[in-house]
Amino acid sequence: MNSAPGCALFLDLDGTLVPLRPRPADVQLSRQTKKVLALLQSHKNLHLSFVSGRQLKVLRNIIGMDQVHYVGLHGAEREDESVRMSRESVRALSRAKRFAQEQLHGLPGIWIEDKGRSFALHYWKARPATIQAADLALREFLAPALGVLHVLNGNRVWEVMPKEIPGKGVAVRALLDTLPENTLGIYVGDDVTDETAFVALNDQITVKVGRTRGTLAHFYVRDPAEVYRFLSRFETLLA
Repeated sequence: MNSAPGCALFLDLDGTLVPLRPRPADVQLSRQTKKVLALLQSHKNLHLSFVSGRQLKVLRNIIGMDQVHYVGLHGAEREDESVRMSRESVRALSRAKRFAQEQLHGLPGIWIEDKGRSFALHYWKARPATIQAADLALREFLAPALGVLHVLNGNRVWEVMPKEIPGKGVAVRALLDTLPENTLGIYVGDDVTDETAFVALNDQITVKVGRTRGTLAHFYVRDPAEVYRFLSRFETLLA
């Protein structure tokens, strides 16, 4: 750390900075988390980024900080640029949304979150049999469009997105590569959707929040409370 010209800290939101909630709209940062993030932001040698599956405007509203980097929709949305979708992807995504609304939205415990360039099917309160049936129906419908759309399996959610959105890994690697050579990258995330970032930053420091089974991250913390303690300790080291 002392020999590096600076540090790039990439933080996921849901399940990392805040506990997971059945309804994403119920999420808000705690006062203590806001305070430590503000302290981190004040360090000139630290580049702070927030990387999420949420839409950019929603992510920015929750975090509420300026002079930081925001990456939304698993890398599809950034302040400087956003992913452009082909006509084929737009049509396929529109058909998939319509199918989900008509065939899956009414199933007990399943609801749809439309994110514009993608959509999410949440199944927090669905029973196993319902989840299995919905999963099968979704995959059968998407099978003819697998070259155009793909599904990210998140924490009790399926994210359906076009091929132009490869995942968080490409976005965070691109951000790190814009910084001075030998900048140290640290990525903290909790979900399967963060694994692409763990792979892309395999030569950096990667931290998994929650269960470690099957992860490619180098380190582990148990929950957002431990993330907060890690960030607090890290901030003191920067001071």
